[in-house]
Amino acid sequence: MIGRLIFHPSLVERPGRILLIAAALAVPGLLALLARLLGERQLREWPCLVMSCLWALYALYEAAMQGKGYNIRVELLLIHPALTLLSVLALSATAIPRPRASAGVGPAGGAMLGESSERT
Repeated sequence: MIGRLIFHPSLVERPGRILLIAAALAVPGLLALLARLLGERQLREWPCLVMSCLWALYALYEAAMQGKGYNIRVELLLIHPALTLLSVLALSATAIPRPRASAGVGPAGGAMLGESSERT
């Protein structure tokens, strides 16, 4: 089951399906960007948007390879699993909110590192 998720044979030489994955990854990235612009949540939008671009590049690569008649596609043993695993990481990185930075206060509520806490 896991092997089928990491390397799904129905994506080979089907750039349209790969573009659907790219679009599906762009949606959470764009929603996170919208949420950040509206000030509701501090989410990281770039991981999903970068992965969406990488899947789109992979779709272009598959479109170029379509119909060439290659029997063995060894590069797919690296490309497809890497894109799949990085996509899962990108979705999880986008879903976890960024910690909010406090202005001029260190982690314990004191002065920032390198500053003296004594006032004269």
